[in-house]
Amino acid sequence: MFLTVQLFWVMACISQKPDFIIVQNPPSIPTLIIGKFVAALRKAWLIIDWHNFGFSILGIKLGKDHKIVRLARWYEQKYGKVAFAHLTVTDALRKELEQNWEVQGKILTVRDKPQSDFKRLGIQQIHQHFSSSLRLFEQLVRDTTEDGEMFLGKSNNRNSSTLLTDIDEKGNLIWRQDRPKLIVSSTSWTEDEDFSILLKAVELYESNAKPTDPRLLFVITGNGPQKKFYQEKIRSMELKKTRIVTAWLEAADYPLLLGSADLGVSLHTSSSGMDLPMKVVDMFGCGLPVCAITFPW
Repeated sequence: MFLTVQLFWVMACISQKPDFIIVQNPPSIPTLIIGKFVAALRKAWLIIDWHNFGFSILGIKLGKDHKIVRLARWYEQKYGKVAFAHLTVTDALRKELEQNWEVQGKILTVRDKPQSDFKRLGIQQIHQHFSSSLRLFEQLVRDTTEDGEMFLGKSNNRNSSTLLTDIDEKGNLIWRQDRPKLIVSSTSWTEDEDFSILLKAVELYESNAKPTDPRLLFVITGNGPQKKFYQEKIRSMELKKTRIVTAWLEAADYPLLLGSADLGVSLHTSSSGMDLPMKVVDMFGCGLPVCAITFPW
């Protein structure tokens, strides 16, 4: 109730009279009804920026047939149906609104784009950052496994080399020749990301990899309710060709890690099957190939 009053007060009383009001959905409650009412009150054009369906997210915890979920769907369809324009992050979401929700107003797909700091890094930048803030991953491998040093591979000079870079005999900066491939995934460790899929893939690689196949270092960033559960599973695995480390990164370091990696992994399963995970957008911005759960977009 307080949030509803506060939102109305800011939008209807404090802010200057707008020509357009843009409401991101979700959250749907109470933003859609407040946005619609304030737009009518202040004679502004309402634009709804659809990223997903709020009722489908609620359905993850309560079940899609729960009375509250059905009520939330009715609310979202009623107050999200009419607007000056509807923006969607995927074509699948646009088609759903057009064909099944029959929304009124202009509708177009506007895909999310990564921020400017999500980009591919050069060898100089990678060496710099893996010599400082990102050196923790190298240390995590050494600290968590007995043969961590062997897994990291040979280098010309341990003091000057990093996880990915090395210095040759002439003092030139080069890519570390005997290194594991760096695979990155980020997660909030919630039920919409089943990390047992990744652990099963690791087990399959361990069983089938040839001696000449590369070693794989999986770095999983983020915090969340299921983190300890999966950390226990990881500790119980017998790994030779792979290692899995988990860490929490500062916001500024995350794009640096993505910009240095060999592969990105997204295990996000959309509650609606129609939204685009922002983590995939960030990985694309860094020029990373991505392994992801399939969905139409």
